[in-house]
Amino acid sequence: MEDVLKKEKAYQEVLTKLKKMPDDPKLNSQIAILYLQRQLLEKAMPISEKMPDDVDLNRAFGIYYLGKNQMEKALKISEKMPDDVELNTEFAFAYLKTGKIKEALTYSEKVMAKDPDNESGQLPKLHTQIGLAYAMQLQRKPGDANLAKNAVKHLKKVIDMYPKSDDYEPAQYYLGVTYMLNKQYDKATEVLEKLANHATNEQMKLSANNVLQRLQQLTTEDETDN
Repeated sequence: MEDVLKKEKAYQEVLTKLKKMPDDPKLNSQIAILYLQRQLLEKAMPISEKMPDDVDLNRAFGIYYLGKNQMEKALKISEKMPDDVELNTEFAFAYLKTGKIKEALTYSEKVMAKDPDNESGQLPKLHTQIGLAYAMQLQRKPGDANLAKNAVKHLKKVIDMYPKSDDYEPAQYYLGVTYMLNKQYDKATEVLEKLANHATNEQMKLSANNVLQRLQQLTTEDETDN
């Protein structure tokens, strides 16, 4: 509720300033972006047409169209700003949501090249979501060594490089599940036991313990079969 009130206050402040300075480019850009956030495309569009080269506004339109799954329009904006970290990040996430890893990598690789020090704060989430996407494909194609390898690579990147990120514990969980899907039960157990013992999130501990129980069943079944 507090966040909603802050946004409303910011919106009203920009409107008030704009009445005093209706031709101010920065204020026009700001209000158009706020219109888009409020799904008021019809109000944002005329401003955009007057400011076709405004980087912030173009980015906001690109993100808006991605959210509406209007990829053709979003791609046209991307062509204007091919190295924009924020927009490329949003493209990567949009493609990952639909399981299009190849397309997502086109954009995530641009982000990683442009932002090697993670100034955007998005690299841990990007690696986690890419790793998860590979793991989900591995679930559909058991035994695919390349899918397992790529999932592990991205998830371990988060664990090794971003231990203070919000994605640190989820990456461990997905890594354990990936090992389980790939029938590497010892590795899966090692990762998930560590997570169950040290996770700060209680739900994460519970999830890790649930998978560990499943691992015990699988290990028993594997030993019986052999």
